[in-house]
Amino acid sequence: MESDYSNKKLQKASFRNMDLSNTNFAGSDLRGADFTGANLTNADLSGSRTGITPVNVAFLFIFTLLVSLLSGYVAMLAGTTMQQMVASTDEDVRTAGYVAIGVAILFILLSYWRGVGNAVKDLIMPVVVLAVAVGTAAYISGMGTGMGMLYLVLSCVLLVFMFVIGTVARASAGSLSNIIFIVVAVSGASFGKTLGGGLGTVVMALACAVISKRALSGAHGFGALRKLSHAITRRFGTSFRRAKLTDANFQKARLHNADFTDADMSLANWHHVKKINCVFK
Repeated sequence: MESDYSNKKLQKASFRNMDLSNTNFAGSDLRGADFTGANLTNADLSGSRTGITPVNVAFLFIFTLLVSLLSGYVAMLAGTTMQQMVASTDEDVRTAGYVAIGVAILFILLSYWRGVGNAVKDLIMPVVVLAVAVGTAAYISGMGTGMGMLYLVLSCVLLVFMFVIGTVARASAGSLSNIIFIVVAVSGASFGKTLGGGLGTVVMALACAVISKRALSGAHGFGALRKLSHAITRRFGTSFRRAKLTDANFQKARLHNADFTDADMSLANWHHVKKINCVFK
């Protein structure tokens, strides 16, 4: 078996369950390679590069861009809905519009500090339930049409939908690079603005971008989004799942999108290694 794979292009190469102890992979391109269950005891992976292959990078970029454009469109719908509510001649609808704007601001702040899931559970769901109850009671009693509450519910639903779509876009972009995410975020925000969403649309789109970035930084309360990011790494990245990496040398390696789930990494050398979107559980 060849023991020197140094400085080679080994994209998508399969080394599953192979005995690669003392093998030299220094400086090699290991993007998309599969080392699942391999024995890499004392292997030299210094200066190597892991991650997603260029073909899959292009695929994920296109997917992320499309998802971001959809996010921008939904942001436009939410923004214009709130603007129409505030500009309405119906006092109830106008009041509901101001409430919707307040809810949107609180939702953004709560999402940033506690995560989108907690914000939906603790803020959006109670607001929607209350709005439905109030609107139904007003309609049945004849005290109102319930339209204000209906618009409030619609704006909340659109707001949540926009953030869910946006976080999917960020998860995909975050698994590639910050440059891709900048393109995605700007395109989504610009798309919403050109469709008439106004400043509110851009604010919501950019807020979604910031919150999603915080989620991938490891902040508490963003478990669902990180699971999605890890799923992308497991599907497209370099796999070291269940590999034996005892005494393996990763010095100065560029470990992007690598999956180390259940790997034995005892005594491995991580000197000057920068890990980005890697999975260790």
